Parts: sequence; C-alpha cells; structure tokens
Amino acid sequence: MTVLREQSGVGKLQCVGSDTIPRGRFTSREFLQLEYERLWPQVWQIACRVEELTEPGSFVEYSVGPLSLMVVKGESGRLRAFLNTCPHRGTRLADGCGRFHGEIRCRFHGWRWDLDGTNTFILDQHEFPPLDPEDVGLREASVDIWGGFVFVHFGKNPQPLLAFLGPMPALLDPYHPERMRLTGRKATIVPANWKVVVDAFNEGYHIAATHPELLRWKDDTALAYKVFDTHTLYGGGGEPRPSPRLGIDPEDIDQNDLLAMKIRDLVENLPGYFGPDDLAALDEIISTPLPAGVSAGQFYLARRRQGAIDRGLDWSHLDDEQVMGGDDPLLFPNLLGPMVAGGWFAYRCRPNGDDPSTSIFELWTLQEFPECATPPELPAIEWIPECREHDWGLVVNQDLANFAAIQRGLMVPEGPGLRWNLRQEMGVRRFHEVIDRYVFGEAG
Repeated sequence: MTVLREQSGVGKLQCVGSDTIPRGRFTSREFLQLEYERLWPQVWQIACRVEELTEPGSFVEYSVGPLSLMVVKGESGRLRAFLNTCPHRGTRLADGCGRFHGEIRCRFHGWRWDLDGTNTFILDQHEFPPLDPEDVGLREASVDIWGGFVFVHFGKNPQPLLAFLGPMPALLDPYHPERMRLTGRKATIVPANWKVVVDAFNEGYHIAATHPELLRWKDDTALAYKVFDTHTLYGGGGEPRPSPRLGIDPEDIDQNDLLAMKIRDLVENLPGYFGPDDLAALDEIISTPLPAGVSAGQFYLARRRQGAIDRGLDWSHLDDEQVMGGDDPLLFPNLLGPMVAGGWFAYRCRPNGDDPSTSIFELWTLQEFPECATPPELPAIEWIPECREHDWGLVVNQDLANFAAIQRGLMVPEGPGLRWNLRQEMGVRRFHEVIDRYVFGEAG
C-alpha cells in the first residue's frame, strides 16, 4: 500500500496498525476534505430507491459534500446518472426530486439536453467557437442497481457494483430487498460527525447502557459479528429471552410477558419497523395466551410465518433467526440498520458540508410486498428541523441523545485515542480500516 499521510499532514489520524482510533478523525476539517477527495469519489453509494424513479423524466438529486449528481430515468426506462452541473457556466441543473418533461434545461441560459444527456439546444450557438458534442453533453457517472437501491459512483471505470458489495448480496438477498418499498422517509441534521453515527449503529455493545429496556427480552450477549473486506454484519439474539446481564432465573420468566414485551418494544419504540399488516398479526399474538409447553420464541416464530403467508409472502427459505431477529448490515460507506423478514429499518448518513461536527442523517423504513401487489404511494420526505425535538421512537431517540455528547467529548484535544472491544466492536474497527484504505492508501 502506498501511504500518502506524510504529504497530507494528517498521518497521525490513521488507525490502521494502531490499537486506538485517533479522535481527530471525527473533528478535523482537513480529514473531512481528504474524505471528499479520496473516499467519496471512489466508492459506490446509494443515491435513492428505484421506486423514486417511476416514469420517464423522473429524477433524484444526490449530493455528498461538493459532489452532486442527478439520477434520471430515460424514455426507454434506463437509468442514467449525470453530474449535476451545466457544461456552459456550471449552473446546478436539479434540486431534490421531480420530473423533467422530455428534456433537461438550464435555467440560466436555456441550454437543453435530452434525457440521455445529449445536448439539443444552445442559444446563439453560431457565436461560439466550434463545439464538440461530447464537451457540451452532460457528463455521465456510473449507476447500477441492487436490492431495489440505485447505486452511483463518481469515479471513472469503477469496479462492478457486485464486486464492490462482495458477500453482502448473498447474505441479504434472502430478505428480498428488491421487493421492499419505502413506507417512511425522515431526514435531519445531527450534531456529530458522520462516522460517529455509523459507529453507533455498527455494534450492539451499547445496548446495555443506551437501551436497557431491551434487555428484558433481548440477549445482547448472543449477538454474533462478522467483518468482510469492505462491509460488516452482526445479528442473532432474535429468540425472546432476557439478557444474562439482568441475572434473572429462567424459572422466573413468564413467557407471555416476555413475548408481549418484545412485540410492544419493537412496535412502539421502533415505529415503522413493522408494516401495518404485520402489526395486526402481532397485536393478535399479544392478546393470545401461549399454548401449554410453547415458548414465546416458538409462538412468535409460528405467528410471524403464518402472517407472512396470509399476506402473500414466501418466507419458507428464511431461517428462524432471519424471521425472529434478522441482521444488521453495514453497506460501506454509509447505509446500515436492522433488517428482518418483511422489512428494513435503514439509516443513511453523510457529511454535512465542511462542518466535521455535524452530519445529514436519514431514516428509511421499508416493507416487503408480494410481487403482484400494487406498490404503495411513495411517502414524502419529512424534514426534521431540530433532531432532538422530534419523536423518532424510544430507541432512535436514545441513540440521537448520545451523539452531541460523543462529539463534544471528541473535541477534548489531549484525550487518549479511542479504544474498541475486540469482538463486539470489530465492525467499528473494520469500518475505519476501510476508510484508511481510501484516505491514506490506494483503493479503487
């Protein structure tokens, strides 16, 4: 690996080969600029969902720092990504989402392009020097689809998307993310570096202190962690049982209460985690006494599977843990969150301009629908002006409450390097190692 840290002056912020994570990675503007230069232009990242681009001319703008592009659906249905800038004087061509009606037009001087990016009109073109059609066309970026997500890449000749994703499609395809549809979208600014946010959701080590209510039915010690070349995953602990940290005698556990606690916590504290049809089945579970000799986990599993059949979903290929507990993947660099049979509670986080102490945080809820079902109406994006003044549900509220304190603590200049738990935070370490691969070395 060719190391560039000597020229950058931020070599002390590298964590590869170290037992600690330097604090300055989360607070340094120089490190943030290196991420913009060397990380974000060189990785596949999720711009939107396919259901956001329903008809020819539909577009979604995607930006990260100074980088901006628009994903556009052409007349043939093909998706293309174009850099979001006019080749004449640089004007931004798309904001947010919407629809171009047959053409893309610059508001400044009226230059026009078809939906394939070919220039079709230049006002007073005869007064320009000879123009090469390639120079006045919109510059394309790479775009591809997996799991219903539209991925984009700002760099030239990137590796294929499936190669970048590595083992993740094989691990996550059984959940059929391509059949999921957005049921909720919220966005806000949080008072912490984007990596603080990713780190927080990339481990279960914080559950005991941050989410103690969950320990009544969730065995956090049963979580298993996996790291891959680029991405990470953890899961397990779906069987309803108290954490051994509570010291509860198994003989004292009321299976009816245990099941009710799990369902109520998932429904009330993670709103949107389950869809309306699933919620109806779960309500029925709570009001039904468990048959003799049947554990909370067995009953919960059977009712979830039957509820899926009733809704026209096929979960026969999913194992019991995927139905009861699911997985928490990190699709590097910035999409993560718990997915379970039937849905995904996904977080996307990006840097916020040139401020290393804040980030753009989004919460997407996705629900699986039968292939023949009429897709639901796309929900509007709910912008939350003040993240702490909104009720996200208890679990997310608790996580958001930590972020400001973490970021303020990281600002202490003489504080020691950050430590990581070798097992439960192995995903955190791998995440930072992969960042270093791009920021300080050679990666593509």
